[in-house]
Parts: sequence; structure tokens; C-alpha cells
Amino acid sequence: MLRLTRLISAIGMTLFAVSVNAEEPTAAPVSFERVLDLTLKNSFKIALANEQLAQAGRALRDAKRRRLPRMGVQGWFSGDLFETDEWGSNNLGNYLTLDWDFYQDGAIMQAVAQGWANLASAQYTRHQTILDLIYNATSLFYDALKAKRQLEVTEQSLKLDEMQLGIMRSEFEQGRRTQSELGSAEAAVFESRLSLTRAEQEFQKAILNLGLLTRDEDIKDIEDLPRGITWRLEVPMQDAVRTGLDRQPNVLIAKANLDMAVIGQKYAKLKRLPSVRFLTGTDYAFAPLAEPDEFGFRVGVIVSYPLYDAGDRKSRIEDAKSAVKRAEIQLWQAQDQMKQEVTDSHMGVSNQLELLRIAEVRHQKVETDFRIATSQYEKGSIDELEMARIRLQYVQSLQRIEGLRLDALLARAKLLKSVGVASMDEIKNSRTKSDGEKK
Repeated sequence: MLRLTRLISAIGMTLFAVSVNAEEPTAAPVSFERVLDLTLKNSFKIALANEQLAQAGRALRDAKRRRLPRMGVQGWFSGDLFETDEWGSNNLGNYLTLDWDFYQDGAIMQAVAQGWANLASAQYTRHQTILDLIYNATSLFYDALKAKRQLEVTEQSLKLDEMQLGIMRSEFEQGRRTQSELGSAEAAVFESRLSLTRAEQEFQKAILNLGLLTRDEDIKDIEDLPRGITWRLEVPMQDAVRTGLDRQPNVLIAKANLDMAVIGQKYAKLKRLPSVRFLTGTDYAFAPLAEPDEFGFRVGVIVSYPLYDAGDRKSRIEDAKSAVKRAEIQLWQAQDQMKQEVTDSHMGVSNQLELLRIAEVRHQKVETDFRIATSQYEKGSIDELEMARIRLQYVQSLQRIEGLRLDALLARAKLLKSVGVASMDEIKNSRTKSDGEKK
């Protein structure tokens, strides 16, 4: 039996242990925490989300820099191509310019505001990516645990069939069994061996999927987890939905898109205002470098206002209003989808906990029968074959219990993902905060 180790997952879930004989003890089993760490560390999705977040930050900085003035210098040398003997310092000149778009019908302010909205959207997208990866890692790890438990049950079943075959052969040699009965026992062993092969393949497939997700090819086995579920679903569905409205990344992304659309509508209306440009510098009327006493410097303001734009401004305003309506509809859709996901996942947790409760009641009887049979076997009241049958029933019942526990834990992980948080405490804290604000 592998040792039982207590692990606390990164998303606040309490996990449980299953015990399985390891066929290849050469590689150390990988813990659930390690799987989560490798998944988040090595995922290309996280790397891409980080790059998109950095790009949004650079875009915001670029938008802010548009508010700063621009300074430049230009020089020239010119003369008559056919009068080269008259070329001199009078043919030299220069420009010194300072150009500042002081107000450009709201375009710069719009770029800055949209930069902030894009940055928020990139942050929410990264958070959603993390939640998805945590859920995927949790699901694959639990699949591997189920496959590991199924492998043990199949091994027990094969041992029982081989034991029955040995007895059948002995009785056949004594003339107490027919060839047909012996053939049936041999076929049962053959099928059990095939089932064991399939169980080993399923376990290796689950381990391979974990390796692909974590990008760690050295994973050969996984650690068992502490048994039992010590939590109950004490979070009302209304609190989960309320928290999801404030924390669910897809809802927050839709809100950020709505903010950008509102910003676009606001600044589309500013297109009706004039543009103001502030400039300073020397110009073509100033003296060349050879006559510094006549050097001049001017300051000016350029104001432009289109008298007639063939309806372009009106069309832009209408497009901006339409974009706001679409963003509002998408926000409603995201909120409705979140509510549906939270409702389904909340009910899923309740159902899995109820199934687990019923199965645990049934398992108590199986466990009692197993203890009684063990005592009787030690006293010689029952034979080894009968004890093997009862042991198999006990292992199968234990497998069902632990499978249902995994399903309940996975259902809770799905609920947390649909709400957009990492633990039930965050939902409870959100409710406490909301009650405090009401007071």
C-alpha cells in the first residue's frame, strides 16, 4: 500500500486517499499540488495570456505618451545647380519645431481610456485561463486516481478468478467437474486478464494526459490523497450567483467591453468639436544660420473644424451607439450564462453529495460484513475462496465510494470555476461584505 499523505490543493479543496499497489516504484509519485504547479508554470496558455497582458500595458503607455509634445530639428542646404560658385553659408538653413496635439477631438483621451479598458480585459482573460487550467488539472488528476483504483479492483478480480480456476482444475481431476465447467472458468480468467490489460492502459493513458498538460514526461505515478470529505455545501445558490456577477471573468470581460463601447460612443460625439494643435519653432521665413541676429522663433495654434464631412460624423456616432447596444446584449448573455452554469454546478454538487451519502450508508454494511468474514476466516469458519469473494466485494464498494468522493470534489471545483473564485470562503466573504454594505 502506498503511504497516505495529506495534501491541501491550491484551490482550497480537501482531497482523499486511495491505496493501490505500484507496479513500477522506480519513479516517485507526483502530488496533486505538484501537478497544479507544473500546469500553471509550463502552460503555453498562461504564457500567451501573460504576453497579451504585457502588450495591453505597452499599448496603454503608448496612448499616454500621445499627450506629450514632440520636438524635432530639420536642416537644409540648397542652391542653383548652374551657379555653384555662389554657394555659401546663405544656402544653409534649419528648423527647430515643437509639435503638441493639445486637443484632437477627444482622440487621445479616448485612446487612453480604451487602453485602461483593454488592460482590465487582459487581466480578466488571464484569470479565466488560470481557472480553466486548474479545473483541467483537477479533472485529469481525479481521472488518474479513478483509473488507479480500477486497476486494483481488476487485480483483485483476477486473483479471485485464478483461485476459482485452480479449484475447478482440482475438482476436474477428481471427476467432480465437467470439461465445460472447466472451460468456463478458464474463459473467466482470460477475460479478467484482458480487463487488467485495459485497466493498465487506462491508467497509463491518464498519466500520459497529465504529462501532456504539465509538460513533464517524468510523471509515472501519482500520490494518493487523504480520505473523506470534511465539508458540506453551506453556500446558498443566491450567494454563488451574486459572487459570480462580481468575480466571474467572462462577466467582467463583457463589462470591460461595454465600458470600451461607452467610451467609443462618448468620443464619437466629440468629433463634432474642433481640433486644436499647438506649435512652436523656426519656419521657412526665418534667417539662415549665417545671420544669427535675424534668427526668429514663433509660437502658433492651429484650429481645424470640418464644415461639411458628408455625414461621416453622424455615421460614426450611430455606429458607436450600435456598438454599445451589442456590448449590453453580450453582457446580459454572459450574466445569464454564468447564472445557468452556477445553478447547474451548484445542483451538481448537491446531487453528488447525496449520492455519496447513500453509498456510504451501503458501504457501512459491506464493511461490517468484511470485518465479520475476516474474523471467521481467521477462525477457519470460511475458506479462502469465500474470503476472496467478500474481499472483492469490499474493494468494489470502496472503489464506488471513492469514485463518488472524487465526483463530489470535481463538482465543487466546477462550481468554483463557474463562480470565478478559488475557494468557498471567497463566496462566504463576498456574502459577509455584501451584508455589511447593506447595513
